[in-house]
Amino acid sequence: MRGSSIGDSSSSNWRKEALKKLVEDPILFSRLVLGFKPFKYQEELLRDEGKRIIVCAGRQVGKSTTIAAKAIHYASTNPETITLIVSATLRQSMLLFQKIMNFIDSSILRNSLRKRTRTLIKFMNGSEIIVLPCGRGHTLRGYSANLIILDEAAFMPEEVIANVILPMMAATDGSCWMISTPWDTDHIFYRIWIGEYGGWSRYFWPSKLSPLITDEFLEEQRRLIGEERCMVEYEANFIEERSSFFPMKLLRRCIEDYEPRLERNAIYGYDPGGRESLAALVGVKFDPRIGRWRLTFYRAERCESYTEFNSFILDLHRRAKMDRLIVDETGIGGPIVEHLKELGLPVIGVKLTEKVKEEILGRLKLMLEKRELTLPNDPQLLNHLNCIQYERTWSGGFRFTHRNGTHDDLAYALALAIYYPSESFLI
Repeated sequence: MRGSSIGDSSSSNWRKEALKKLVEDPILFSRLVLGFKPFKYQEELLRDEGKRIIVCAGRQVGKSTTIAAKAIHYASTNPETITLIVSATLRQSMLLFQKIMNFIDSSILRNSLRKRTRTLIKFMNGSEIIVLPCGRGHTLRGYSANLIILDEAAFMPEEVIANVILPMMAATDGSCWMISTPWDTDHIFYRIWIGEYGGWSRYFWPSKLSPLITDEFLEEQRRLIGEERCMVEYEANFIEERSSFFPMKLLRRCIEDYEPRLERNAIYGYDPGGRESLAALVGVKFDPRIGRWRLTFYRAERCESYTEFNSFILDLHRRAKMDRLIVDETGIGGPIVEHLKELGLPVIGVKLTEKVKEEILGRLKLMLEKRELTLPNDPQLLNHLNCIQYERTWSGGFRFTHRNGTHDDLAYALALAIYYPSESFLI
């Protein structure tokens, strides 16, 4: 009996020691409990016990997976704590939340949940993980948190981060982790990144850091989405936008949490593009419930056959009748307009002279400034708007260009969609 007792004691001590190691070592926890085998650069973040962490990262480098594992370890080993996952939109927040749920569902932790809903997890130890959109800050008020994770922080309104989110940790002496692909330099994410605020651990993860991403893939993306967008989304570089006609600060104010969907009687703008440009189509419709215009559809692609793209537009019209289709008929646009008319579409052709560009882009900017137009949170759309640059002409007008390695076709399609020609123009 004595031998058995010694054996039981030894086994108990071993279990306690193993549990202690899991609690103390997030890498061991990730490997043994979650089945996640991090790369070296991910291990550095997992080990970081700092209260302020910022990760500036490219796409597909595993930032969300790493943060998901780190968040589960925090909640599992810190009882009675509240972790909030916040992003510009609920859809974005749910992507990280789903990674957390996938880890839990495939591990022994699935038996440690006390409550589970679409936006909340509560563990047996009393800790909670809650997912929220930031919106304009109204959905966040009243919360207090021990840990706040800001996912794609560079796309969130700065005033919400500074005035609503960070004060939520005042009573808890809590932690904040910011993760994002970068964008412009006029934002709190950038200022934290360059060190204007002390006490932050900083991690720079360009996509090439991942052993899973090849140089061939990055070169392919550079050809598909343009040099600048590739620099931002894969090389994790910030944009200097001093001469941007649609600065990111303006665009952030108009981003809402919704998915565009095809709607009847929407107004469409169509920029056929050209040899180096994309064919772009954007639909908008006035929403009386919110008293604003809403972007309902957008698509941009490199087009080998405009007959094929016109057929795609005709199919959209048959599925959801268009109110009107305003088309850039400059250059190759002339024959395209004629073809669309032959197909029976409600077409209005517009020649994009410098004066007309100034008029339609100026109108679009005014609508954004007055928050009369709602945009979805999509990097491609935002990039097409943000890349447009301007300079004053000798006559006092504007001349528009776009930054090297970018596309502006969705911006012009959107500007055409909200353009109202005079009655005489319709004759």
